[in-house]
Amino acid sequence: MHVNRPGWMTGRALESRDARRQTIVAGRDAYTTQGGTINVTQGQTPAGADATEPVDGRVRVLMLAANPASTTRLAIDEEAREITEKIRLTQDRDAFDLITRLAVRPADLLQYLNQHNPHIVHFSGHGDPAGEIMLAGVDGGDQPVGPAALAELFRIMKNKIRIVVLNACYSAVQARAIGQHIDYIVGMRARVGDQAAIIFAAAFYSALGFRRTVPQAFEQATTALMLHGLADHDVPELVVRPGADLTFRISTTG
Repeated sequence: MHVNRPGWMTGRALESRDARRQTIVAGRDAYTTQGGTINVTQGQTPAGADATEPVDGRVRVLMLAANPASTTRLAIDEEAREITEKIRLTQDRDAFDLITRLAVRPADLLQYLNQHNPHIVHFSGHGDPAGEIMLAGVDGGDQPVGPAALAELFRIMKNKIRIVVLNACYSAVQARAIGQHIDYIVGMRARVGDQAAIIFAAAFYSALGFRRTVPQAFEQATTALMLHGLADHDVPELVVRPGADLTFRISTTG
């Protein structure tokens, strides 16, 4: 089921596919909430990672968006507005900086991560059943980026990044790959409606702004989908890196 708002497109995938749940891959522990799934990856804690390191200064949220002309239109501007408004209403509203970059191309990823050194990276756009996300191509078309490439990007560029949100259809494959290197990654196991993606993101950042832990924020976001009567509430998945501090709150400074 995909719920429409007037003028909103229904999904964040390149083509219509069944929204069946994907099976959690072997070698990972998972537990399912009433909304989505929290998935703990197995593996070694990355060298130099400190799960209890406090965030200094303002929390930089880098929103990277791509909606190539060859793909279905998404309400990315509405998503950015909703995230901004929800953060403004939170306890720690002055602790967040939302940095938005549109029409992102593959070459921009290194540039923007170096330039802004974010604590949270949020991708908004299309994904496909192969687990690729779609960025803008130099010719105006779409440029797919696969799980291996994205995992390598976050391996070499993790720096201060603690949370990655992949707000695109079928992005759970990417999330699991990135989970080797980043503490918390949100992905989508199947198609997700545009309205659901926006509601999920707004509720997730609102909870972070009220000093909730990342798992708590995830559960609040999936609950928000249920409260809106959306069938997409079981699509989000949270991947947690081994050794991640489950009491960590992104907006609390040290």
